[in-house]
Amino acid sequence: MEGVESLYKKFGVLADAKDKAGEFEDEYLAILSTIKNGSGAEKRLCASFVPRFFKSFPNHQDAAFNAQLDLCEEAEAVIRREAIKGLPDLCKADSKLIGRMANVLAQLLPIESHLDQTIVKHCLAQLLKQETRATISGIVDQVIDGKEEVKLAARKFILERLTDCDKYFPNLSGNDELKSFLIEQLDYISRDGDYKDFVELMAIASCIDRKKTLKLLNKLLELEKPFDPTNEEGIEKFSMVLPLVLKYHNKSNNTSNILKYFGSVLPVFSQVEKPDHQLLLLQGLAETLQSSVTEEDAVLCIDGIYALFLSFFPDNVPVEEDEVENPPSLNFSALECLSFALFRVALVVPSFLKEEDRLSDCTGKISYLQRASTSYMKRLRRSAVKEDSPEQLTLKTRVVKMLWNCKELCKALASDNSYTPDITLSWKKEYTTVTNRLYPTLVSDKRPSTRTAGPLSPTAKRRKGGTQQVYTPPKGTYSANIGGSNGHDDRDRGNRRY
Repeated sequence: MEGVESLYKKFGVLADAKDKAGEFEDEYLAILSTIKNGSGAEKRLCASFVPRFFKSFPNHQDAAFNAQLDLCEEAEAVIRREAIKGLPDLCKADSKLIGRMANVLAQLLPIESHLDQTIVKHCLAQLLKQETRATISGIVDQVIDGKEEVKLAARKFILERLTDCDKYFPNLSGNDELKSFLIEQLDYISRDGDYKDFVELMAIASCIDRKKTLKLLNKLLELEKPFDPTNEEGIEKFSMVLPLVLKYHNKSNNTSNILKYFGSVLPVFSQVEKPDHQLLLLQGLAETLQSSVTEEDAVLCIDGIYALFLSFFPDNVPVEEDEVENPPSLNFSALECLSFALFRVALVVPSFLKEEDRLSDCTGKISYLQRASTSYMKRLRRSAVKEDSPEQLTLKTRVVKMLWNCKELCKALASDNSYTPDITLSWKKEYTTVTNRLYPTLVSDKRPSTRTAGPLSPTAKRRKGGTQQVYTPPKGTYSANIGGSNGHDDRDRGNRRY
């Protein structure tokens, strides 16, 4: 134990010197050298001695820093924990080390020992109090570039803290600069994840500052850029960000700029090649028009909506008695979006559909869509059987809601605004209860819930470029392409890397 006694003597010299400890360089270097070849007891003492006098020897800080990190990798738990506890003390001597230290501590988060994890988190919490920005930056570096297990642990730690800002950042409320920084870091993290991650991170950002989050999302929409129907990545990005913009906007943030953008999208809509992308754009248009719409807003896109609505019908719509043989197919998924959009803008511009040329073009098609929706709902209701899987039942239920919406919207459009239905868009999560009430044969008491997770459930994922599962309707009436929507309110769109 002679080595331990020698260390205590060197410690005594440095401690007695107080502010003049830097004059005893040999004693401090002897402590550092002991770390390489010392015994367990000696290393444990060094783990507390090195941070104690770290600030007194600026010329040896790199060597001391690395020596302390070596002790953090010791197999003996007592030494390792003592060394980890001392890491924040190094930063008290030099705040420039905080970002580097946070990066190191983030790498230790996946450590197996629960006690070690607790110590690491406590050290990071100390650094957060000392210098929030540098600490967050150090952790985020590992979320982006670390090994997989480190990424997950670092991401979990930082989101736990940001989710409960009031607890971990008590001075945040009056610090706009720090709020902006934290939201920027959440956006940075989201670029390495998928749509589900993006939604989760933006929800946390909105808790920090809703207005700043909305500003970020509006920037991501890139409405100032001309719409390019051949840019698939741009369409996916726009369709991913738009629902969140609409979710976090309020009355002071109108949607005029978004509707103006859609006004440029609709004339070139046919140039969008992928049906999935077309449907995402139409769903975005319908969701935008769920908000309060002024006459000035409606005028921005009403002509495009009307022309596109008509384009989804055959040139010669059959009269009722001619519908039995060779009926044309209809894209109900697109028509639900467009009939809702037309209904919303017609409410504020009621004279638009009353003009004689539009009235004659539109009346027959609206009537046909209403009859087609009603007829197909009956067939779909009869097709529901006890052997249906939860996934099949979920899809059939969503399709019934979609058809019901089409029928009700046609009724409203034909009523000259005297009938105003309460519409919940079928890809939104709220449709299930309404459909169960209207069509009880689709859901029995003993049948699994229609919210059961499956390929069409709101928690399912659809990767970029993937195909969507669609329901195949009974042959012979109205539509052979009833599908075209996965029914997701979450609308996963693959990895967000831009």
